Amino acid sequence: MLDVSIFVSLAFLFGIAAQFRAAGGYSFLRGMISALEGRLGVMYAVVVVTAIFSPFVLNDVLVLILTPVLVTCSKESGADIAPLLVAEITFTNIASSLTPLGNPQNILLWQASGISAGQFVAGTWLPLAASGAVAALLLFRFRARVANEREAAPRTLPWRPAGYLVGSAALVFASSFFGVSSTVALGLAFALGFAFTLRSVGKVAREFDLKSLLILYGLVGVVALVATLIEPVLIPYVGPAASGAQPYTATFFGLVSSAISNVPATQLVLSTATVTPHAAPILAVDAGLAGNIDPMSSFANLLALLMVKRSGLPIRKAVVLQLAIGLVAFLPALL
Repeated sequence: MLDVSIFVSLAFLFGIAAQFRAAGGYSFLRGMISALEGRLGVMYAVVVVTAIFSPFVLNDVLVLILTPVLVTCSKESGADIAPLLVAEITFTNIASSLTPLGNPQNILLWQASGISAGQFVAGTWLPLAASGAVAALLLFRFRARVANEREAAPRTLPWRPAGYLVGSAALVFASSFFGVSSTVALGLAFALGFAFTLRSVGKVAREFDLKSLLILYGLVGVVALVATLIEPVLIPYVGPAASGAQPYTATFFGLVSSAISNVPATQLVLSTATVTPHAAPILAVDAGLAGNIDPMSSFANLLALLMVKRSGLPIRKAVVLQLAIGLVAFLPALL
């Protein structure tokens, strides 16, 4: 049976993202890109920003904020959009897999396993660091194609979004250390946001992505129901995956995520088998890195590609490049 607290935890996770945006998250992340691109180039500025903030903000939120920045950069400077888009997608999926706060599948696994946030990170950081290093090296050859000749205008970065992220992450990790349930910890982190958005409470409601949350509820609920109905058929395939045995688990997530996306793939495992505390971080890494393989593997990928396509820029090259880099960057998950 599907635990109702999962739905509450997901709502709080979306609430944290809404608080971040209401506190000035858009201006903050765009300012970070602008401040870094003069030193690193716009592509590696995107890599750094996504790597730093994806573990603490929903990966979909980062995609929604940063993709329009990349589109504008490409149109103004003539930079190739494909490497920029692939850098964003790749490092959003990699970095968001580090903590329970980065993406919905991690919330599902954290909730089911009952481990602390610190234990979760201890089990995810090494293969994710290896995957990130591989992806960064593969992207290096494309750096010249996205060189941005614009002079980045200096900006004063708003402190509230950064303060809220630091505070909410500290609160979640401290609560987890003292044995507070994950649902309560996320609720406290969401409530903390009102200290930073007190003058714009109404904006929190406007920034809350209810449509995406309801879609996620539907996906999780449907997969849980289907998995329950055909459990005897699934167990021989899902059981070994739930144990974290490699390379089977990574292969399972790579194939299933490519077909139904990584959040439903995670729920499929959780609805069919028991995930041990040891295996939960392994599954988080596999599901996160599987999200880099094709557009269907992660909802964040689809969002980014659709936004670029609607802007009139081509996406075919980005899809091919994402497949190539995603497959190589997925290799650490097999170990």
